[in-house]
Amino acid sequence: MAKKLPLAIFLLAIFSLPFANLPLISFPNSYLQLTDLFVLLAAIGLLVSAMLGGRSIRPGRIYSLISLYILAVSVSAFFSVDPARSAVKLLGITYLGCVAFLTYNLVPGLKDARAVVLAWLAASAVASAYAVLVLVFFYLDRTNPFVSFGLFHYGTLPVGNYPRIQSTFANANMFCHYLSISWMLLLAARRLMWITQSLFYVLGALFLVAAALTLSPGIGALFLGTGIWFYASDGSRSASFRKTVLVLGVAASALFVFATMVKVGQDLQISNQPSARVLTWSSAAETFLANPVTGRGVGTNAADVRYERQHLTDAHNLYLNVAAESGVPAIAFILLFAGWLLLRIRRRFDDPQFGPLALAAAIGFAIAFFYQGMTGSFEDARHLWVLAGFAAGISEERTTDPDSQDLSSGAVAGSYANEG
Repeated sequence: MAKKLPLAIFLLAIFSLPFANLPLISFPNSYLQLTDLFVLLAAIGLLVSAMLGGRSIRPGRIYSLISLYILAVSVSAFFSVDPARSAVKLLGITYLGCVAFLTYNLVPGLKDARAVVLAWLAASAVASAYAVLVLVFFYLDRTNPFVSFGLFHYGTLPVGNYPRIQSTFANANMFCHYLSISWMLLLAARRLMWITQSLFYVLGALFLVAAALTLSPGIGALFLGTGIWFYASDGSRSASFRKTVLVLGVAASALFVFATMVKVGQDLQISNQPSARVLTWSSAAETFLANPVTGRGVGTNAADVRYERQHLTDAHNLYLNVAAESGVPAIAFILLFAGWLLLRIRRRFDDPQFGPLALAAAIGFAIAFFYQGMTGSFEDARHLWVLAGFAAGISEERTTDPDSQDLSSGAVAGSYANEG
């Protein structure tokens, strides 16, 4: 019981991840989610279990690498232009590191990983189904609280008779970011035969439609992730087919990034003026160049842009946001951790048990961190740090996992063509 309880509570945390728009406790500049309560309880459960001999704390390089990033952010907070604000943000980043540590410790084998993936997919299904319902009822009564709760503002998009949906998330871009990871986990779940083909089609349709409704540049991540998945995992297809899918995925994803650099007016005409993201990127770069060593201060404004009726203070770029806020050491250490994670999990791609899941986790992290990081500041997304800990956890496990035999036997040998 002491061994299973922490994971059981943690699965509740995984399921609650999409419901970020339902704050548990609100503060002036931040809030706690239901996820945070479950994470705290799971962490306490893990420590109690470790003291009682039920679970052991796993060793690993993940602790030192994330700690280096937290240390760099701590230095930035010390020299911040707004120490009080930076102190709060530092606590948040430290917490995110602990989320990764907790996930790393609670996913020692394929059986536990399967439970986490299925909980993630179930939560994604709920959030996606709600997004589809918002679309349906938008044209019936868009002022209804059931509908308005799931709507996001148009941002720099032309205002029109169409919805931009954030579902249960705090914004549409974060919802799309989460769904891009969900899509990769769904592909792995089907490959490992954890879900039926019919359920795969239903969930796949829900995820893709919901992602499209976000109208986010992050949609390109789904194209990119799909292209890499087909190229890297589908040995039943010809090399030319796999290369074609990869090229199409890369091309489509590049178009979405390019689209963020183009300003489109309310009349749908392309303007020769810089887009909002180009302006925030430029402003954040200036902030960084003025404070290259420690940044302006973690949690402070990375950019300062007046765009139409909006005041934009976020860089809308992970790399520039971290660099402008916390300086060279912070961006260097978070990139070091991300690079280490992908290299570490890469060795599991050919594993007969973990292969599909390792590949999906690696692609999911790559498209969420590196690709979507070009157009959004997602370094503080809870689900991204959960994925990081998850990927590190399955990358460290030995191939001979006794809990895995009944979960993956024969599944990896099946071709993607069998998925439909």
